[in-house]
Amino acid sequence: MITEMQVLERLKTVITTDMIGLQESEEGISIEHFDEKNIEIDFPDVDSMRRPTMLYIQPDYENLEPLGMHSDLATMRATIFLLCKSAPNAILVKRVFALYGALYLLVRGDPTLGGFIEDARITDMDYYPAVTASTTVTAIEASIDLQWSKEF
Repeated sequence: MITEMQVLERLKTVITTDMIGLQESEEGISIEHFDEKNIEIDFPDVDSMRRPTMLYIQPDYENLEPLGMHSDLATMRATIFLLCKSAPNAILVKRVFALYGALYLLVRGDPTLGGFIEDARITDMDYYPAVTASTTVTAIEASIDLQWSKEF
């Protein structure tokens, strides 16, 4: 049985290994170093961000529909927060949108996360030019639906 945490960990792994290669390569905008320390499965805490660019995956809710005698169709909604800080605002805006563009291409290009789940899709996005009354932190909040067969 594939668990919710396994799906979230797989999403984290796929983002860690594949997303940065899809970002726009503009001088001063692209992220040079991005690894598992840039991503947390947690609610974002701007004050304790380990790095200037962080991605947080927050599970929100799950819907289960019966598929058969021993399986359900699980659809989990998660929110992905992309946060950037420690640069001039003009750079932060371009950087956070470049990261969102790369995330979008990643999910559209591999909606099964390497065959691990049935489908993943980004359903909506919100942009925040300032976070917690700070003009030095820019963020995007994207909702993603993750769907798989949950066998028991």
